[in-house]
Amino acid sequence: MELILSDDHLGLKTARKAVFSGVTWQRCQFHLQQNAQAYVPRHSMKAEVAEVLRRIFNDPNRSMAEMYLADTIQKHEEAAPRLANWMDHNVPEGLTVFSFPPKHQR
Repeated sequence: MELILSDDHLGLKTARKAVFSGVTWQRCQFHLQQNAQAYVPRHSMKAEVAEVLRRIFNDPNRSMAEMYLADTIQKHEEAAPRLANWMDHNVPEGLTVFSFPPKHQR
């Protein structure tokens, strides 16, 4: 086994660490998209945040994704600090896929 893909459920994380400690983990990008919506302070920002996350996950490589993520975090630090903090601590867990060959990234 080379990769485990899951959401951030505490029980799954505990089991994964106990049974598959050496296996790479990728946080589910679909669930990250859903979870982010809880941190969007205004309804009018929801579509923008969803589009930003899609762009990050679809960037051609990890360095570009991390660069765009950092710009996005900085952009939202004042107007949406909870969102910026959440993105900083959670979105990188959805970027593990960039360590795999491009044909396996989708």
